[in-house]
Amino acid sequence: MWVQLFLMILALLVCLVQETQGNSRDNRHQYVTFLIILLVFQSALRHLTVGVDTYSYSIEWEKHGSESWSMIWQRFYDVYVLGEGKDAGYMLLLKLLYYIIPSFRIFLFVFAICFFIPLFRLVEKHLFSLRQIYLSFCLYQVLFYSFFSITGMRQGIATIATFYCFYLIQENKFFKFMIILCVASFIHKSVLLFLPFYFIAKIPQSKYFLIAVLAAFPILFGLGRQFAMFMVDFSGAEQYRAYAESEMETGGAVNFMVLMLTIAILTWNAKRRDVDSIPDSIVNAMALAVIFTPMMWVDTSLMRVIQYFSIFSLIALPLAIDNFSTNRSLNSMLYWSLWIVFIAVTIRHNYEYAFLWDNVITPITH
Repeated sequence: MWVQLFLMILALLVCLVQETQGNSRDNRHQYVTFLIILLVFQSALRHLTVGVDTYSYSIEWEKHGSESWSMIWQRFYDVYVLGEGKDAGYMLLLKLLYYIIPSFRIFLFVFAICFFIPLFRLVEKHLFSLRQIYLSFCLYQVLFYSFFSITGMRQGIATIATFYCFYLIQENKFFKFMIILCVASFIHKSVLLFLPFYFIAKIPQSKYFLIAVLAAFPILFGLGRQFAMFMVDFSGAEQYRAYAESEMETGGAVNFMVLMLTIAILTWNAKRRDVDSIPDSIVNAMALAVIFTPMMWVDTSLMRVIQYFSIFSLIALPLAIDNFSTNRSLNSMLYWSLWIVFIAVTIRHNYEYAFLWDNVITPITH
């Protein structure tokens, strides 16, 4: 928590200093570069005990990196012929990287760089002020830090592919879009759920699609489990059926739902006021995020499905705030109110963090 708060305050101070130099494209580019550096070091310098899966990923790195090639190819046969296991492409990727990357720590740096550069360059392309970019950074800390920064590396790698696929949607390059998604599906099969977005992103008059989804949300909420089962069937990822049938406690689902609905409503309001305020593709992504949100009440692990689309809230929310009304003072008040909420939520989450050099006991496995 304290590292997150420190970075949010530091990023604010740098934003205020940068604003004194103007809001030029070069200035925004420099600020985004600074934020990327912060995020990379925050993620890559974490202790192995930080995050649910970091330590197990370090074990996998050594295990699969030192495996024979025959074992790697056998796993492909097991997964894609016998239907046993999952995501054999991730093990192949580890094997390849093991030859050129000297340690798991360097691998964490490589992953963080490959993830945060395309993500925040995408943010930079769509936002037009330093404060918009800063709000996007704070929203990341609240919504996505606990997954992409400290765990979820397999899906994180697959998500990187969707960032590039988003550009291909805009360029109408379906063949390249399909190739990248198919390759990424060997890393994490759930990425195939991004496939329909190639067509959904292009829905015109997206404000009507979004308001229809918001109006239907009470019905969608009641169909969360059925929808989760449909997603398992659609993706063919039978190993995730346990999530769809889960009866686990879904702590945190309420907060996520409220935040998603708030962002979606603000997005719709901005689009209603000015049709050019937010690109249709971003609005349509928010509509899909709302559609998938009820699955959080089935199993919080299904968050991974929502995140392929909710990640675009990093663009939608800052634009929605600036287009909330014609009253700049009111927009500013809403901006800082949300900032206070983000600080409060960060404190409430209280995610533990330790640097790699901290004296923390690492689990021992036999």
